[in-house]
Amino acid sequence: MTTRLYCRECGWHPKFRRKRSALRAAARHDCTGTPVASTRPSWWSQLWTNLWTDWSSTSALDTDARMDDQTGDDELLDARGNRIQWAALSAHHAETTRRARQAMVELVRAGYQIGPPPYGYRALRIRVTDPSGHSRLRAVLVPDWQTTAAVKQVFTWRADHGLTFAVIAARLNSDPRQYPPPTPSGQWTAKTVRRIVTNPKYVGRQVWGRTVAGRPVSVEQWVTSAPKVHEPLVDERTFRRAQAASAEQPHEAPTMAQTPWSAV
Repeated sequence: MTTRLYCRECGWHPKFRRKRSALRAAARHDCTGTPVASTRPSWWSQLWTNLWTDWSSTSALDTDARMDDQTGDDELLDARGNRIQWAALSAHHAETTRRARQAMVELVRAGYQIGPPPYGYRALRIRVTDPSGHSRLRAVLVPDWQTTAAVKQVFTWRADHGLTFAVIAARLNSDPRQYPPPTPSGQWTAKTVRRIVTNPKYVGRQVWGRTVAGRPVSVEQWVTSAPKVHEPLVDERTFRRAQAASAEQPHEAPTMAQTPWSAV
């Protein structure tokens, strides 16, 4: 939303992106005239309006008649005579979603990081050239020397000693200088430890799509990369043993005891 002020006395006509800034400037304007404000929607707002609605130039009577005669399942009219093309919008949304998901899948399978790096890693920005010849910035995972030891210790306690997530968190909290906590609160929790133990990225693979709408999905639906696209912090045998430790501790929430590459 763009707000423009205009003073007829002195010709003052600044432009502001925020309405509040325009009001403050108008109050400070030192002139005998009073500035007049005019607002204009942003270009993306106008584009969205044109996409969703198509203003009709007919009268209200013609609109009512057309609503009764020509309105179908894929074309509706609102009270102001706007034509809403639901079929076209649905197809456009489906195609946009498909392209976005395909782009994410290609990035993950190529070994690039999407989103914040997991604890124990840091994201290294590199410049690559895509098949179309364009230069792009991508992120790859590299070990973080300050937190790598904590991740390895967590898997050792879990896989070799069979400790619970709560006990591991207590041990980590006993020495925060050696095991820096990943949470802003400055404390390790059982949930934080469990998130580390169940993250397959620590074996050197990129994984995406483990949850849908916040709910876990089967491992067959995961999108994974080739092995060792980044430096692993634990080997796959240790990772699987850490997942199997939950079978001996039924009071804990179960972890993923299987990975898409278990049979590889």
